[in-house]
Amino acid sequence: MPVSNLAVQEHGVKFWLSVWASVCIGGLVIGTARYYFTYVASLKASRLLFQKLLFAVLRAPLRWSDTVPVGRILNRFTADFNSIDEMIATYQVHFIYMLLQSVGVAAASIFISSFVIPLALICFAWCAYIGMNYIIVARPMKRIDSTANSPIFDLFGSSLTGLTTIRAFGRATPYVHLMHKRIDNYTKSTMHLSLFGRWMGWNLGFASILFTVCVAVLVVAKAGRDAALAGFILSFTMDFSSVVLMVIRAYAQLELEMNAVERVIEYSEIETENLGGEKPPAAWPTQGRLEVNDLVVSYASDLPPVLKGISFETRAAERIGVIGRTGAGKSSLTLALFRFLEPRSGTIHVDGLDITKIKLEDLRSRLAIIPQDPVLFSGTIRSNLDPFEHHTDEELHDCLQRVHLVSESESETNTVAGQNGSPPPETATLPVPDGLPVPDISAEISRASTPGPRNINVFRDLNSSISEGGSNLSQGQRQLLCLARAIVSRPKIMVLDEATSAVDMATDTLIQRSIREEFGGSTLIVIAHRLSTIADFDRILVLSDGEVAEYGTPRELWDVGTDGVFRGMCEQSGEKEKLTKMVLGEGSSNGV
Repeated sequence: MPVSNLAVQEHGVKFWLSVWASVCIGGLVIGTARYYFTYVASLKASRLLFQKLLFAVLRAPLRWSDTVPVGRILNRFTADFNSIDEMIATYQVHFIYMLLQSVGVAAASIFISSFVIPLALICFAWCAYIGMNYIIVARPMKRIDSTANSPIFDLFGSSLTGLTTIRAFGRATPYVHLMHKRIDNYTKSTMHLSLFGRWMGWNLGFASILFTVCVAVLVVAKAGRDAALAGFILSFTMDFSSVVLMVIRAYAQLELEMNAVERVIEYSEIETENLGGEKPPAAWPTQGRLEVNDLVVSYASDLPPVLKGISFETRAAERIGVIGRTGAGKSSLTLALFRFLEPRSGTIHVDGLDITKIKLEDLRSRLAIIPQDPVLFSGTIRSNLDPFEHHTDEELHDCLQRVHLVSESESETNTVAGQNGSPPPETATLPVPDGLPVPDISAEISRASTPGPRNINVFRDLNSSISEGGSNLSQGQRQLLCLARAIVSRPKIMVLDEATSAVDMATDTLIQRSIREEFGGSTLIVIAHRLSTIADFDRILVLSDGEVAEYGTPRELWDVGTDGVFRGMCEQSGEKEKLTKMVLGEGSSNGV
């Protein structure tokens, strides 16, 4: 009786079935563990890369943010991380699996026949040569393919932002054609990358077929070879050729997908702002005194300075108006105050403390700015006014009232309604300051809360939603909400960069009154688009070509004569008579 039959009779069918089941279960456990640990490690690496990239991008210098298109940044955070999260781990597992399988097949070849080993080595070397040539040409094409995504992201984002303007001027068709052109450029790179892949596949297939034919010829040519051995050799030959092909292909794809890691690391290692420095006193700044000495600032080291050694100082709780022609350096001065632009030379002291010596986080959290283009975040009115939840609802309603987004009656009744559950009032009346024929702007924002075609004043409810960038509010409402946010923080130094440029004259009058009342103990630095806004300030700073042209009280600058810059701007203004009265102290359009 054959030995195999004796073994079967000795152990029985159940024994061998249990052995087969054990092998299958073991393979299932090992395979599951392989994928589990691989993908867990991949997600940890991806999360670490994402945190480093986000940290670098959010703390990149202003110059880098201005010069790098948004599409490139979005491409890193989307397409590249998609490759890191999914493709790299998949190709890595596949490559290791096929490499181990090729080692097993190569080990089995030692027990088959000696003439197969040289042929196998030649086949492997040939396939490796083909794979290396493929990588040489496919690597730069993969970089082009990844880069071609960025213009698509950039155009799509800018089109969404300016969708209203594009439609208003009937320019939708050119933008569609431009998008098609950029998609075509991306498709060209993808097509060439696919062609390179087909070239590698054809050459690897030809090498494997030639290897199989050579081994088959040698097997058949030798007379008296056992048929079972010949069949095993041919089976091994086909397995080996396919395994080598898959190893080379998996390695090539893995190296190409690592291009995504290369691109992410490139942006993760960009130069960031200086995050070091000392911790300022807890109550700093206490007075709001500002001293600027020989300040020289430029947007980049290779660009000429935009501020050329300006010097001035302010007293505590002083109102400073900053004026000048376009390009005079007004906005650059505000960027320097918040260290978005680091000074080449010179110093800025706030209450005697050099701002370049303290941490950026402390500096920017102690000062406040209301930019010309107001910035809001998606969320609610409450989260935009008080993101860290340091204030009560009554304080927030009071700030909204002071910027005239809600009336006093609305604010009081809304607070009571929040306590007893009653609905808010249907009408609102804003008290007009004495002597000012100013309309009820809060009532104009919303007439009532009753159903119907009339709008509801969203500012009466702190939980009203704010869309991304405040797109569901008008430009003027966004500026007023940013002003209310500044009133909540009560900073000792506040910068207003044409903060009321998007509101009408009547609303601007009320806002200026609120600023004077609410920030009486704060130093105000106001970049004005209307001379009447700052004509009665304590002092006026006139900039010209990055230098201080004039600095003094409005009356002092007026007395310089028509040769003075400030006097000349007032003479050329359409509000000449009004400005003359304000400067000479004969009246004030702000009612203060």
